[in-house]
Amino acid sequence: MITKFDALLDELAAEAPVDRGDWPDVVARTRNLRRRDRRRRPAVVVVAVAAVLILTGTAIGLGTTLLTQSERFHANLPDDPKRLSPAEEIASGDGWALIAWRSDNGICLDFAVSGNLAFGCDFPVRGAKPPSNTLGSGPPIHAVGGFISFPGLVGLKDSKTTIFGVAARDVASVEIELRDGRMVKPQLYDAPPSLGANVKFFIVRLPLATPPIIDGKNPSPVRFYNAYDLKGALIEHVRD
Repeated sequence: MITKFDALLDELAAEAPVDRGDWPDVVARTRNLRRRDRRRRPAVVVVAVAAVLILTGTAIGLGTTLLTQSERFHANLPDDPKRLSPAEEIASGDGWALIAWRSDNGICLDFAVSGNLAFGCDFPVRGAKPPSNTLGSGPPIHAVGGFISFPGLVGLKDSKTTIFGVAARDVASVEIELRDGRMVKPQLYDAPPSLGANVKFFIVRLPLATPPIIDGKNPSPVRFYNAYDLKGALIEHVRD
């Protein structure tokens, strides 16, 4: 349940007009890319943001928080999902923040850095989205869903890989099985009441070796997301 950000970002940036900020152009080309790659099962719908923040005048400045930057960015996107809740900061670190908000296409998550962000909506996780919508990810039947932001995101202070996502309310813990065999257990964060969604969030940032590009794409460093209940019993074993 993941969309590769870097490959999409590179292709969008390569084709982007350099003389103006043209968000409809970005959206149109993103849709074309989705139509050209239908191999994966229903996935999180992700919009890549390639320095568009700067072109549209929403780059972070003195006194501007990453939360404010995120709100301003989405407010300037005419094709954005309609926001139905306040944006809330879930977790943060040096130069980054995980921001959640509810839209007409379900819960959206922003991984925000200075002057840039990657965001995903339409996680097919129980409690995270409506039973159906126009984005095509299918009904919310899963216990957990994740998204990966690879190193190289413009504005990021380090070279870590970021794995974040959503878990259903009955999930007590999430374990991420990496391709290199390691198991990572991220902290779970309850959704703030203002979101109107009874779900949980997670984020983990790791210094992972960048996998070799295959067919123009970065292979996922994640093999599986495992969701467990309070007794430690496996609820779902989700292949990335």
